[in-house]
Amino acid sequence: MSVDVATAVPESDAAPIANLIDICRDERRTILNIFTPDEERAYLEAMGPREVVFVARVDGEFAGFAGIAPRWEYSEKLKHCGECGTWVMPGMRGRGVGSALWRAGVLPFCREAGFRHVGTFVMAHNVSAIAFYESLVFSVCDRHRRLIDWDGELLDAVEIEMWLKNRLTSVT
Repeated sequence: MSVDVATAVPESDAAPIANLIDICRDERRTILNIFTPDEERAYLEAMGPREVVFVARVDGEFAGFAGIAPRWEYSEKLKHCGECGTWVMPGMRGRGVGSALWRAGVLPFCREAGFRHVGTFVMAHNVSAIAFYESLVFSVCDRHRRLIDWDGELLDAVEIEMWLKNRLTSVT
């Protein structure tokens, strides 16, 4: 199976990205807000120079996306920190799509953008996502009890991080 990775194109990728966000929300796998294709398109068009979304395609079909952006913009002392996320279509999970997004897209971009630390929050019950990030050499750095308000139900989250020094090309 060959996975092609490219920078998201707002006109053609906004709708499949918005659809995948909806799928992952239905599965309780993401804390992203629901976006219409028009809202997602506007987001992709407004991204700054240190944020990007990559899409993966298998045999020309949309298979997933990953993004990276500055994690904290209120301090120059934290400009080396990025916030990431990875979303893969249900039928493509466990087949190398997420790893390809990181190897061909996110990690090279981190080098170009000057990110040395990358982190994110994952819902604690999403053990497959935690295992995926650990396969990329992320580690769990904290567990936040009752952090996520899911329609009144408070859910736990884990915070994961990766230091990129000497690891920018180590994902296989």
